[in-house]
Amino acid sequence: AQVYQVGPHLFGTSSTIPHWKTEELIPSLKPFLLSLDTYKEKELKIAFSLAIQPESEAQEEDHAKYRSLIEFEWESATCRISVIPDTDSYLITILAPNDPKEYTAYFFYGFTKGILFLHATEADAFVLNNILMMIYAFNTACSDTVLMHASVIKKDGKGYLFQGKSGTGKSTHSGLWLKHIPGCELLNDDNPIVHFNRKTGEATVYGSPWSGKTPCYKNDSVPVGAFVRLEQAPMNEIQRESPARAFASLLPSCSNLKEVRELNNGVIETVKYLAAHTPVYFLKCLPDKEAAEVCFNTIKQQATS
Repeated sequence: AQVYQVGPHLFGTSSTIPHWKTEELIPSLKPFLLSLDTYKEKELKIAFSLAIQPESEAQEEDHAKYRSLIEFEWESATCRISVIPDTDSYLITILAPNDPKEYTAYFFYGFTKGILFLHATEADAFVLNNILMMIYAFNTACSDTVLMHASVIKKDGKGYLFQGKSGTGKSTHSGLWLKHIPGCELLNDDNPIVHFNRKTGEATVYGSPWSGKTPCYKNDSVPVGAFVRLEQAPMNEIQRESPARAFASLLPSCSNLKEVRELNNGVIETVKYLAAHTPVYFLKCLPDKEAAEVCFNTIKQQATS
């Protein structure tokens, strides 16, 4: 068995496959591997566990008898989440690119215990990685934690998260900070973890094993300096959002299973806290040096004023 710590939460994987190590199939998990001694010494609690088994151990059954909750597509894959009637259990099926057979995973007690059946094909890593990311988001939604779609720059001990619709230029804007603002470092380029501490009123952003097309898997964290929603425009201008507008700006960037009320409420609650306690900006921008400077200087001035 292996235990990983991503953000403030832990999850475990195990397998009946001989000599199995999850981080060998998904190397981006290596920085997040926790020694079993540390795990036992600290008596830490696991958010969820996933057992990985060969497809030969799966029982044949008719998936049509389960009520489909949601079906969506990403990266040329199709994912369907169905409810197993009269239980708090779910079936997840994934049709991966370049693999004609459907992958199946069962989750019990909400999403806290799962079994994923792998095909021993190239698509295994893609499916396992995406299942872990999705289930992490579901299991931490009620713990003041959100998995966000954003690119994050670390500068002077703070994290700056750039958000926006796909193709808005989040990675491009991060690249402009790296190029033109001294002392910047990329923390994550696509899927950081954000946790809100109700006692201190502070939000923290964490690197994660998931970072889109840019390999940036850092087990590191910093307090959130600001969230910035980007929109392409023929000029560069920035404004700070009111808490109500900040809420509307942050929510679409959070991974969420709206169809499960408890999880949806958890995400909404966390976003309310973030909108009320952290600076949120709206940046209309060009992909140029001035955009990075306008953004950084405005946030810096308002933080010190």
